[in-house]
Amino acid sequence: MRSREPAAGARARAPVVGVVGCGRMGTALAEALAAQRRPVLLASRGGRSARGLAERLPDARAATLERVAREADIVALASPLDAIHAEIAPRIRAHVAGKPIIDMSNPCGHDLLGHGSAAELVARLLPGGAVVKALNCVSARQLAGVARDGLPLTVPVAGDDPRAKQAVRSIIEPAGLGVADAGGLPASRWIEALARLLMRLEKQPGLGDAVGFRLLRLTACESTWTTP
Repeated sequence: MRSREPAAGARARAPVVGVVGCGRMGTALAEALAAQRRPVLLASRGGRSARGLAERLPDARAATLERVAREADIVALASPLDAIHAEIAPRIRAHVAGKPIIDMSNPCGHDLLGHGSAAELVARLLPGGAVVKALNCVSARQLAGVARDGLPLTVPVAGDDPRAKQAVRSIIEPAGLGVADAGGLPASRWIEALARLLMRLEKQPGLGDAVGFRLLRLTACESTWTTP
C-alpha cells in the first residue's frame, strides 16, 4: 500500500528567522535558534560579525539588512533603539509588511521621545509590521544558558496581532523559556519597566545578570482562617 505521508518538499517548512544585530544578545538568540535547527538569516552593521557567526552555526547565513527583512518570516531586532530609529527601520520598512517583528530593545528614557515604549515607537517606525515586545527581560548569558541548564525563566510578550505573538511563542518555547502573554502592545511599557527593575537589581553585589523573571502559578488552596 502506498504511504500517505507527504513528500519532504510538501511538508511545511520551518519559518526563517532573521536576526538583525550580532552583538551579545543577537548572537545568543542565533545560537538558541541554531540549536533548534531553525534556518537563520543574520545581518550586522558592516556585515563582518554576521559572517563570522554564520560560519559557525548550522543553517545560518549572513545577508544584507534588506535581504534579511525581505526573506525572513520573523524578524528579530537585536539592536539598540537609536540604531533601529536612524538606520534599520528606514531600510527594512518596505520589506516587513505583515511579518512578526520582535523588538528586544531596552531604551533609556530619553530614547522614547514621548512614544510610551520602545515597542510602540518601533511599531510607528514600521507601520506594516506586527511588532511584538519580547526577550528584553533575558540577558544574553541567560539566553545562552537555557539550553544547557534549563533555566526556568519567563519571557513576557506584548503585541496587537495574535498570530504574530503565536509565531514568536513558537521560537521562544522550544528554546526552553516560558511565555506569558501580557496583552496588547501598550503593555510593552510594563515589560520594559520590568527590565529596568531587573537591571537595577543586577547592580547589587553578587547578583549581576544572575537575576531573572519567572511567573509562578500558585495552587489554589482553602483558607485556614476561621470566623470567631
